[in-house]
Amino acid sequence: MNKRRDLSVEEKLDVLKKYDELPKTSQRQAACKLNVSQSLLGRMLKSRQEIENASLENVNSNRERKRVSKEEVEVALKQWFTKVRQKDVRVTGPLLRQKAEDLAKKIG
Repeated sequence: MNKRRDLSVEEKLDVLKKYDELPKTSQRQAACKLNVSQSLLGRMLKSRQEIENASLENVNSNRERKRVSKEEVEVALKQWFTKVRQKDVRVTGPLLRQKAEDLAKKIG
């Protein structure tokens, strides 16, 4: 696979199904035959259950994932930090990191 792109849930399921149908082959050989990278195939095999669950839950695979900009998270984190510090709450590095991750998920 030359060009980097996100596969839909259906495409991932199709790749996994075709992988299961292949006779005993290495991941590298299977990836070449399936036109995906070996690392992507490995990640898909590890997260197979989540991919199958997403398919069963009828997740909208046509939806584009929103890419959260670093600036959006930083602005939201700064606002949160200011509010918390006004309440005289001690903010540690791990707490700040966790809040940044939470905000990134919430924003997009």
